[in-house]
Amino acid sequence: MWRIINESWIVLGVLAGAMAAGMVFLYTPQSKKLEELRTAITKQELALAADATKAAVVPTLLREVESMKLQYKDFGRRLPKRRELGGFLREISGHLNQGDLSNQLIEPGNPSREELFHTLPIIMRFKGSYLSLAGFLQRIDKMERVTRVQTLKITREKQGDSLDIELQMNIYFTES
Repeated sequence: MWRIINESWIVLGVLAGAMAAGMVFLYTPQSKKLEELRTAITKQELALAADATKAAVVPTLLREVESMKLQYKDFGRRLPKRRELGGFLREISGHLNQGDLSNQLIEPGNPSREELFHTLPIIMRFKGSYLSLAGFLQRIDKMERVTRVQTLKITREKQGDSLDIELQMNIYFTES
């Protein structure tokens, strides 16, 4: 019986040693590795939260950029010099001829001096359809040089589909 008890103690000792060795060689390194991974996860979550905060600004910036694009859409246009006015008037006349507009009359007014530029009013009278007028105005808007339509008067002829159109536009130019 003592022999069985001694052998049981030996087996219990071997099992305890195996468990201790398992703790030393398996459990402790795995615990360290698990703690390192948890620390890395926490760091990545913090970095992700910081990046999300930075990225939250992007939609606001995109809206501001679109607003500025609209505000400065004419920024690339330029004011012609006085010596370029003849070519500029020919360009406007060419835009009139591109449309199906008839009875064209262009009357330049007297230039007026502003602080940084000069203004030349032009009165145009012509006949045509609504679509021809829309095309003409669109071509004027796409010109490289700055122009502004000040008044637009449209009357329909008593007979026919033609419109009588009177338009006053300002051309802006510099002295030099």
